[in-house]
Amino acid sequence: MKKTLIALLILSGSIVKAEPWLDTSDVWLRADIEALSAHGVINTPITTWPLPWARIVKDIDNAELDQVPEPLVPALMRVKRKARIETSTDTRSELSLKAGNEGKVLRHFGDNRREKAEISSRNTGMSKSFAWNIEATKAYDPFDGEEERLDKSYLAAIWGNWILSAGAQERWYGPGWDSSLILSNNARPVPALSVQRNYAEPFESNWLSWIGPWSVSAFAGQLESDRFIPHAKLLGMSITFKPFESLEIGLRRTAQWGGEGRPESLSSLVDLAIGRTNCDQIEDGCDDRLNSNEAGNQLAGVDFYWRVPTKKYVGSIYGQLVGEDEAGYAPSRKLYQLGYKNNFVISDTLVTTYIEYADTENEYAQNVTYEHGIYRTGYRSEGRSIGSTYDADTESLALGLLASTISGTRYKISVSKVNMNKGGVGDKHTIATHELNFNRLSLKYQKPFKHGLLSASIDYQDKAFEVSGDETDKYNVGLSWTMEL
Repeated sequence: MKKTLIALLILSGSIVKAEPWLDTSDVWLRADIEALSAHGVINTPITTWPLPWARIVKDIDNAELDQVPEPLVPALMRVKRKARIETSTDTRSELSLKAGNEGKVLRHFGDNRREKAEISSRNTGMSKSFAWNIEATKAYDPFDGEEERLDKSYLAAIWGNWILSAGAQERWYGPGWDSSLILSNNARPVPALSVQRNYAEPFESNWLSWIGPWSVSAFAGQLESDRFIPHAKLLGMSITFKPFESLEIGLRRTAQWGGEGRPESLSSLVDLAIGRTNCDQIEDGCDDRLNSNEAGNQLAGVDFYWRVPTKKYVGSIYGQLVGEDEAGYAPSRKLYQLGYKNNFVISDTLVTTYIEYADTENEYAQNVTYEHGIYRTGYRSEGRSIGSTYDADTESLALGLLASTISGTRYKISVSKVNMNKGGVGDKHTIATHELNFNRLSLKYQKPFKHGLLSASIDYQDKAFEVSGDETDKYNVGLSWTMEL
């Protein structure tokens, strides 16, 4: 089998260009990358999405095939093939059709459909220094009323070791699979300008080389007009590094700043950057917050992804801690996430499993998470949480299993137990107007054909939601077809 795979890899050709990104749409590709990372084939930071192809390609091209564990060779081949397609300088066009019995209320890493039905077409391509994806979507019966969308579109340029871009990209900060507490793909992507380090080379300085491979990304976007503070800005920054081959650390920060009637001066931005937003640090205090000089609403957090350092791979532990506020220049009023992930191979099928626990109930009080006295729409966009898919005051436990066969067929199954909106009163929860405990089962299937890619999914929960006055079905069945034009 290994000789056949080696031949296929040789025929696939060498990958010489690698930009710009892997997005949040392919959970199985992520599983392949994390499996290769866990076994030392990929050494770059991998917990900030979109993830530059350049650093992934460099690692897999430098990998000696005879040093890659034989069970992982199919995963390596899949990543190489995907990289060759995605980083090709050829211009490509695709058409995608998605439909279901209703829109998706809960979204996790790898979920694509948002509304009851969507038709999307895109044109993507790149040259040595530029890349683009122009994607237009027509949505049927959308939750926010916007039927025409340019979500996932971007224009990007390479400048030295930096990627500069403008567009509406989905982002994901952290190692979680079920959700991220600070920035996930739950809400629609916010139009933004962004900058990101392309390769993650270590510092050459002896003083800083201990940090290992490192990356930084930042963006500045504008939220919608239909909110308490219209056109507030959404800012984000992420720094990730690997001081050891087995450990990746992420430092994250996001903020809502400016908007109509709010200060947008350089001094206000500096106050935000240095965390000068507490009432005792503001000249006019917080007695009248709407008319005060308070710089903004920010969240900060730290996360880790740690391969248990045993001779035989026994899995990885990951976690995320996010503070809704700041005290003593450290996150306070915290939210938590903790998970364990493992992968193994059964008859050429890569299997990835995870168990993930999260609690978005603030340690300080209920109805505090994702809320703010000035930005009263909260840490939300177009009626959806920008952070956790479950929004605030929710305890969740999820178990997931993904499988990728050598033929290209893929499966995912997850079960979760959720205690949503604990307390259930006096807040702006986007899903449940009252406390709701439910169990959920989710199944996904994907199979490539000669002329396209077929995906099917079914979600079942034992209690229905009531979103914007409408009760959802307990079942959510979806089907999609994507093909090149």
